[in-house]
Amino acid sequence: MPRSSANARASEKDTGDVKVDFTIDTTQGSGVRWWEKAEEPQTIWRACVSNDGLDYYVNTETGETQWEKPEELMTEEELNNNGEWVWIPHSTECYVAAKVLEKTKKKIFVQLEDGDKKKVDISASQPLLRSSLQRVVADLTLLDNMGSPLILHCLRKRFERNQIYTNVGTILISVNPYQRLPLYTEQVLRKYSSRGLGVVDMPPHVYNIAHDAFYGVTSFSKGQSIIISGESGAGKTEATKQCLQYIANVAGSVADVEKKVLQANPILEAYGNAKTLRNDNSSRFGKYLEIFFDKKGRIAGSATENYLLEKIRVVQPAHKERNFHIFYQLAKAASRDLKRKLKLTNAEDYRYLQTCTDVDSIDDARDFKDVLDAFKDLGISDGERDQTFALCSAVLHLGNCSFSPDSKSSGGSKVRDLKILSVAAELLGVPSEKLSQALTTREIRVRGQESTRANMEPKEASETRHALSKFMYGKMFNWIVSRINKSMPGNGKGAERGLSIGILDIFGFEIFEKNSFEQLCINFTNERLQQHFNAHTFKLEQNIYKSEGIQFSAIDYIDNQPMVDLITKKPNGVLPLLDEELKIPRGSDKTFLAKLVDRHKKSQVFKRLMKVPTNFGIKHYAGKVIYDSTGFLEKNRDTLTEDLVELLQGSTQPLLNELYPKNLSISSKQRKSSLASQFQSQLSRLMKNLNQTQPHYIRCIKPNNDKAPMKFVPKNCYEQLLYSGVFEAVAIRKQGFPFRMSHQEFLERYTICMTKQFKGSQIKAKCKEILDFMKCDQANTRIGSTRVLYRAEEHKKLELRRSIKVKNQEINDALKRLSRVDANTLAPKEREGFFIELAEAVSEADKFRVKTDDAERARRMLEAFVEARMDPKTKRELKEAYEKQDLKLLREVVKKCDKEGYRTKMTRQCQELLAKIEDAEAALAVATKSMEEEYLEKAVAMCDEFGYKAASCLKAKELLKNVRKAKVGIQKAMGKMKRKWLNQAIEFCEKIGLDNAQVRECRVITQKVNKCHKMLSVAKKDVNLKKLEMALRACEKIKYRSPLEHECRGLCFRVRRITEELHEGFKHCIEHQVRCVVAAADEISMPGDKKLAKWRGLVKGPYSTFLEAQYSHAIDQKDVDRAIRIMVRRKDLVVEEKQGDLTLDRYPKLKEAMSWAREKWWGSREKRAANMLKHQFERLHAPLSTVLAGEMDKRRLKAVKYKISAAFETIQKIMGQRNTSRLPQRIMELIRDALQNEEVRTEAYICFIKQCTENPEPEKIPQVFPLLALCLSVFPPGEDFEDYLEAWLRDPKIRPHTDKFNCRGLLRASVHHGPDASAGNIEKEEYKDLDNVLEQRIRPLRFAWPSYAPRGNAKAPSWADLMKSYKQKGESLKISQPPRVVLLTGGSAPDNKESR
Repeated sequence: MPRSSANARASEKDTGDVKVDFTIDTTQGSGVRWWEKAEEPQTIWRACVSNDGLDYYVNTETGETQWEKPEELMTEEELNNNGEWVWIPHSTECYVAAKVLEKTKKKIFVQLEDGDKKKVDISASQPLLRSSLQRVVADLTLLDNMGSPLILHCLRKRFERNQIYTNVGTILISVNPYQRLPLYTEQVLRKYSSRGLGVVDMPPHVYNIAHDAFYGVTSFSKGQSIIISGESGAGKTEATKQCLQYIANVAGSVADVEKKVLQANPILEAYGNAKTLRNDNSSRFGKYLEIFFDKKGRIAGSATENYLLEKIRVVQPAHKERNFHIFYQLAKAASRDLKRKLKLTNAEDYRYLQTCTDVDSIDDARDFKDVLDAFKDLGISDGERDQTFALCSAVLHLGNCSFSPDSKSSGGSKVRDLKILSVAAELLGVPSEKLSQALTTREIRVRGQESTRANMEPKEASETRHALSKFMYGKMFNWIVSRINKSMPGNGKGAERGLSIGILDIFGFEIFEKNSFEQLCINFTNERLQQHFNAHTFKLEQNIYKSEGIQFSAIDYIDNQPMVDLITKKPNGVLPLLDEELKIPRGSDKTFLAKLVDRHKKSQVFKRLMKVPTNFGIKHYAGKVIYDSTGFLEKNRDTLTEDLVELLQGSTQPLLNELYPKNLSISSKQRKSSLASQFQSQLSRLMKNLNQTQPHYIRCIKPNNDKAPMKFVPKNCYEQLLYSGVFEAVAIRKQGFPFRMSHQEFLERYTICMTKQFKGSQIKAKCKEILDFMKCDQANTRIGSTRVLYRAEEHKKLELRRSIKVKNQEINDALKRLSRVDANTLAPKEREGFFIELAEAVSEADKFRVKTDDAERARRMLEAFVEARMDPKTKRELKEAYEKQDLKLLREVVKKCDKEGYRTKMTRQCQELLAKIEDAEAALAVATKSMEEEYLEKAVAMCDEFGYKAASCLKAKELLKNVRKAKVGIQKAMGKMKRKWLNQAIEFCEKIGLDNAQVRECRVITQKVNKCHKMLSVAKKDVNLKKLEMALRACEKIKYRSPLEHECRGLCFRVRRITEELHEGFKHCIEHQVRCVVAAADEISMPGDKKLAKWRGLVKGPYSTFLEAQYSHAIDQKDVDRAIRIMVRRKDLVVEEKQGDLTLDRYPKLKEAMSWAREKWWGSREKRAANMLKHQFERLHAPLSTVLAGEMDKRRLKAVKYKISAAFETIQKIMGQRNTSRLPQRIMELIRDALQNEEVRTEAYICFIKQCTENPEPEKIPQVFPLLALCLSVFPPGEDFEDYLEAWLRDPKIRPHTDKFNCRGLLRASVHHGPDASAGNIEKEEYKDLDNVLEQRIRPLRFAWPSYAPRGNAKAPSWADLMKSYKQKGESLKISQPPRVVLLTGGSAPDNKESR
C-alpha cells in the first residue's frame, strides 16, 4: 500500500467518529477510496465497530444508526431467532433468554435457545432486545437496559473472555477467576501508571481505582479510602494486594511496607476467619488498612484497624460452621511438643469445636505453617506467639468446663471436673481455686458496707465462663492487630497529616437458612456502608446539580434510613431494646421480641412472623431477612465480673498482664458493656473514618463455591450483586454526569477544538458554543452556574478532538519555525542537526497530510537538500520507473529512497505515481473480482486518467463489455419472464464469471421459473388438483405466464369443477351427474380419489349396482319420490331379466287349476280349470290362491272368502260387466276389506289380472284401471306377489293403461309406505265421484320421469359446463347412456329422463 494511502487510513482510524478538518486526501479523482469498501454486501446498511469494540449499524442513505442488526445482514440462523424475546427465571442460570411463541393475558409460551419449550407467567418475564446480548460493555451504565438479567449476562460474557473487571461508573466490579491471568505484569502496570487521570480511557482494572485514590491524595491532599467488599474468597485480599502494588510502584515505599502488610494476612485469617455455611474461609471481622504518605508522595507507613470481630463465634459457632481457624490448626497441626505444652488433644474433644471439625477445602496443617512463617517474617517473637496459642488453648479448656448445683450452698454451683479447670487455670497463669470461685460466685459491693459474695446457679456460671472466653479472645485479637502494626517499617513516621489511603476489607451481606444475632450485626454493617455509598454517590451528586441550578431527573434510590433507625435509634431500636433486656430482672429472648413487636408493629421495614413465634423479619436494602431471636440475649451478653477482671490482672501470663494491667481501673459500665454497644461504638468509629475520606468502591464477586478456575455460577453471582447494591448502583449511575469542569477550565481546554469565531462574549455562552460545535448530545450535557457537566460519551468526543487539534498545532508551529531558518547561515554541524529536525517535522506533516504554505516551504527546503546528496544511479532509476510506469521498478526505487531518506520532487512524483498505480491496480482487482459495472467503469477511468495500459486494464475493459451485454440480456429476459431467455442469460453470466446482485436476482428468478415449469409439467401429467394449484400459486407469486401455465390454468379449473361436482354430487348420486363427471374425468385422464373411483365403478359396472347405489343415496337423503322412481327402474330390470318366469301361472301360491275347479260342484270342471286365469262373467266361486291355506277358524275363513268374492264382483261391476246400483258402496268395502285383511290384497290383484286377460269385451278393460290405481295407492300385494304384479303392469298390451295412472310408481310407493289406513276413512258418498278421489290420491304421487330440475324450469343443472368437451372445444362431451330395457314382447321401457 502506498504511504499516502496508509497514512490516510491510519488517520481515519485514529479520528473515530470525529471528522478531521485539517487532513487532506492526496488521492486523485473523486477522493473517495471506493474500492476499499467495494466488497461489502450490496445493502444500504453497513456494519461498524465503535471505539468500545461494539457492533452497530449505519443506514448509508438516511444516516440512521442502530444497535439492532438489520435483516439484510442477518444469517439464516439469526433470521430464525428474530421476533419477540424475553428473559425468564431459571433455577441455576437465574435468567435465560427465550423466544415468545404465543402470548395470553397472563401466560406466555416460550422456546429456550436449547429448544426446550415452557409456559411462564408474564409477570415473571422481562423484555429482552436480542441485539443487546451482543453489547458486552466495559461500563454497565452503557447497557441498553438496566435490568439485572442483562447485567448478569454482560458480567458473565466478560468473565468468559478473561475480563474479570467491569466498571459501574467509578465503581469497580471484580469477579475472582481463581487462576493467575496476565493482568498484573510490569507492562500492564506501566500502561496504567503512565497515563493521566481521565484523559485516556483505560479498560476497567483495580489499578484504575488505586490510581484515582493516589491521584486524589497527591494532587488534592485529601484522604482517600478504597472500600473493598465481598465474601471471603471473592478476591478482596488480591484486590488489596494489587492496590498496594500499584501505589508502591507509582509512589515508592519505605522498606517494602506493602509486602509486610500482605505477610500479615495468614495471621489475621487464622485468628479472624472461620468456615460458615456459605464460605469456607469467611472473614468474621472488618479490616481497615491505612497507608500513610510523606511530603514527596512516598509510602511512609501503614496501620491496620480491626472492626466488629464476631466474638460470639468463640463460644457458640452455628450448626455446621466452624470456630476460628486457629483453634483447629493448634489441635490438628501443632507439633507434639507444642500440643503437650498447651495440654491439647484432638479437635473433636472440645465443645467449642464440635459443630464442625473437618472441611475438604481447608488444609489446617498447611495454613498453620503459613501462620508460623508469618509470625517470623513480621518479627514477632516465639514467646509472644506461644502466649496467644496458650490463651486459645485456655479458651478451649474453659469451654469443656461444666457446672452442677452445689449441695453445700443454697442456689450455688460448682465445677464438675476440677482437672479441666486446673488446666485452664495453668494456661491462664492463675490459681485454679480463684478461677473456680470467680466462675461460680460474684462479689456484691455496696458503698459504705462490707462486700458480700453471692452464689451463681449453674446456668449463670456457664454464661460467665462464656463471657470470659469471648472477652479474652477479643482482647487478644486486638493485641495481635496492634502488634502487627508495630512490626510495620517506618510505622508512619514522616507521614503528612491527612495524606493517607485507607483500604477497607469487610465481610459482605449474609442471608442464611437460620439467621441470628451475628448475621444482624454483619448485615447492619453493610446497611451502614450502603448508606455511606448512597450519601457519597447519590446525595452529594444531587446537591451538586441543585447548586449548579441545572435540570435533572430526580434520582430514585432506596433510602435505608428507616432500617438504620429500626436497628439503632434509642430507645426502641433493636439493639437498644436488646441492651435494655440485659439490665432488667428476668429478661429473656421472649420478652425482648414482645417489646420489639409492640414498638414496631406499624413499621414498613419490620414484620412479625406468626407461623414461627421466635422469628421476626427486617427489610434490608438487599432483601428481606428472617431472624431467629433465640439466643439473642446470651449472644449479646458480654460482661465480666469484677472478680474475673481482678483474677486476670493477677495472672503470671505476660500477654494477659499486657491485656489486663494491674493498675488498670475498669469501670462498672465498661465491665457490663454488651456486644451490641461495642458493635455500635466500633461501627460509628469506622463510619467516621470513612466520612473523612473520598471513597472508591470495589465490589468483589465469588463466581462459585468450589474455587474452580473460570467457572461462573449465575445464581451465586446474582445474590452477591444484589447484596452489594450493584443493580441499584448501575441504574442510578446511568442518570448522573460524572465529568465536571468549571467554565474557565472547560473554555481553556476545549477552545482549540473550534474552527470559527465565538459569537458570544460571556464565558458560559462560549462553553455552549463549543458543545454545539462538537455536536454533543444535549441529553448528556448540562451547563450549570459555575460548571459544565457531561457524560462519558461526550468526554471521549471532546478529548479525542482536542488531542488531534493539539497535535496539528504542534506540527504547524514546528514547520513555521523551521521554514523560516536560512540553512546557509548555519555552521556545518548546526546545519546537519537542522535538517534532521526538519526531516522529522516534514515526516509528521506527511503522516497527517498537512498541506499549508509552511509545510510546502519546508518540503522544498528538505528536497533541495536531499537532491544535492542523491547519487546519479538513483536519479536514473527514478526517471526510468516513472517513464515506464512499471509497478515493480517504482516500488523498488521508492523503497530505496525511503531507506536513504531521499525527499525530492522526483521521489515525490514517483511516490504519487506509485500511489496512483497501486490504487488503480487495487481498484482493478476489486472491480474484476466484483464484476460490478460501476466499479469497472471507475477503475478503467482511473487508468485512462493517467494513461495506464497494463494487461489488467485491458482485461477489465473486455470484462466491462461482457458485463454490459449480460446486463442488457438479463433486463430483457426478466422483463419478458421467458424461461428460454432467462436460462440463456444465466448461462452467459456463468461463462464470464459474473455474479453480482442483478445476476443473483436473475438466477433466483430463473430457478423459480424453472421450478414453476417443472411443477406445471408434473401437475399436467398427473392431473392432480393440489399440484396444479401449487404450481399456479408459484407462477402467480413471480407473475410467470407461459402457454404451459395457461393450459394448466384451464386444466386446473376443469379438475376443480370435476372435484366440486364430485364432492357435491356424492351425497345424491344423480345418474346423469355421475355419468357426466366420470366422462369429464376420463377425457383428461384424471386419476381422482376414492369417490371418483367409486363413480367410475358404478358407470362401468352392472347397471343394477348403479341403481342400487342411487336408491341407497336417495334413502339416505330421505328423498322418497326419487327412491320410488329408482325402484321402478330397478323393477324394470328385474322384469326384463325374469320376464318368462313372472307370468301369473307361475305364481307359486296359485291353486292347481283342477283343484280350484272342483271347489264348485256344478258345471264343467275341465272348462273352469282351463279358464281359471281368464276373464269370466260368473261370480268367483273360490279364491284363486292358497293365501287362505293357513290356520284360520272356519268362521273367519268363510268371511274372507266372501270378501274375496265381493272384491271380484266389484271389479266386474266397475268394468260394466255386472249391474249394480251400489258401486260406491262396493268400492268402499273393497278398500276397507283389503286394509283389514292381508289375504284379500293379493287375491284382489289376481282378480284384476284375471279380468283383463282374454276379456271378450276389450273396450271394457280401460274402465278397471282407475280402481286398480286406487287400490295400488292404498295397499300393496303380498311380498311374494310383487314381482308378478310388476311384470303384468309392464305387459305391452296394458302398459298404456297402467302408465296413464302411473301404476308402477303407485305400486312402489305402496310397497315403500305400506297400507294407507287413512283410506279406510273415505265414505261411500265420496266414491260416487271416483275421478275426484283419484285426483286427490293419485295425482300427488304421479311422477313422470323429470330431469334434475323440476318440470317447467329451464334452469340448467350445475354440471352443465362439464357436458362440454375440454379437448374438443365447442363439442359436446360423449357421456355414457343407461341401457335400454326390452320388456316381454320386445318393446322397450320409456327413457329414464332422470339420467339425462
